[in-house]
Amino acid sequence: MDQTHLTSLTELLLQRGLHIATAESCTLGGVASALGSHSGASAYLQGGIIAYQSDLKTSLLGVPPELIETYHVVSEEVACAMALGAMEQLQAEVAIATTGVAGPTGGDAAHPVGTICIAVVFEGPRGPVVNSTTLHLSGSREENISQAIQEALHLTLQLLEAHP
Repeated sequence: MDQTHLTSLTELLLQRGLHIATAESCTLGGVASALGSHSGASAYLQGGIIAYQSDLKTSLLGVPPELIETYHVVSEEVACAMALGAMEQLQAEVAIATTGVAGPTGGDAAHPVGTICIAVVFEGPRGPVVNSTTLHLSGSREENISQAIQEALHLTLQLLEAHP
């Protein structure tokens, strides 16, 4: 997402009076940092939780351990649970979560380096709306993290535009 799209997202949050939170693992707070880079961010950015370790995903965000055991920590299911946990803990109407293997080590056959799961949750007038995706990136660690941050912000903008 370029600066124009980030501006569009932050303006949309402001116009609609929405608050956003993040739950990040592999992006290490980069999504919250991008959201907070605009002047006046305190009007929409509630905060972020960096839960790099699985036990923190459970204790801070309420991700059920059996969800991690069943689907793996790098899964859209866990990303969705992380986003819901951030929404609740940080009292926001919108939440973004990221979990994955940025690299260059740490992957396995089922979850190779560059596998990053992103979930966005919006508490709309008819209940929560969730959008998630799994990325399969092939860059360096820094490139994978940067691409994941951009995709997380883009996915959020798309979700909010689709649900006025």
